[in-house]
Amino acid sequence: MLDIIALVEDFPGPDGKAKAMANDLIPGGSSLNAAMVFSYLGGNATLATSMGAKGIVRDFVTDDLNTYGVDLCDICDDSDYQIPLSTVVSTRSLGARMIVNGAQDDCSRLKDGRDLFASNIDLIQLDQYERPFVEQNFDNIRAFDGPVILDGGSWKDWSPDFLRLADVPVVSEVFLPEGPRAFAEMCNDLGISRWAITRGANGVIWQDGGTSGEISAVEVAAVDTMGAGDIFHGAFCHAYAETGEFVAALDGANRIAAKSCEFAGTRSWMRA
Repeated sequence: MLDIIALVEDFPGPDGKAKAMANDLIPGGSSLNAAMVFSYLGGNATLATSMGAKGIVRDFVTDDLNTYGVDLCDICDDSDYQIPLSTVVSTRSLGARMIVNGAQDDCSRLKDGRDLFASNIDLIQLDQYERPFVEQNFDNIRAFDGPVILDGGSWKDWSPDFLRLADVPVVSEVFLPEGPRAFAEMCNDLGISRWAITRGANGVIWQDGGTSGEISAVEVAAVDTMGAGDIFHGAFCHAYAETGEFVAALDGANRIAAKSCEFAGTRSWMRA
């Protein structure tokens, strides 16, 4: 998607106005942000996503991916599909954000994605978008030899289908409609023994087989938490693909995501 971003001191009230301290127009989306981080940390990332109609927005997103060294696999075969716009307002005083997602649905007219899964891939991350493509390639993902990581930002009606594909779900506490214990039981029922829950300022809890633990949050002076979860996932996937060390990868990702919150937007921390 394309994010239209404003950083303000405080959220305006109903019918209120606020002058932005900073503005940006930047490609976004959970897997795009994670792919950027994966590439920034030295990995080779391919983003499979819907690009659709030719035009200025598609060119802008493509140029940005090229700048950060992320390969692009356009899975959409609908020339009328438009990349969604997302409006994001972040506050410096609270380190919180408000997001209005675009009205555009996932592309449902798809290209054949079998060649993507035949390429040399060490790890797959799924977010819960591009649902038609995931459904079309369910068997290809299930047959993949490497780890499949799930980025679960919030619970959706189709979340159980994505969980069935995951080897390692790393989810937000917002993903848990009935709490961590129910999530642990759900994972156990699905044969998932390795998972983590990110809890923002309350750190990360994890389970790895019969072992479990907690990683404390890193104290930072938060300016903007936008994209912190996506950055966490990109950093986690990079470390996990490199070493296979689950808890160490979580710990490193926790530190990188915390650092990103000291800067506005999703990219400026990379240039600090």
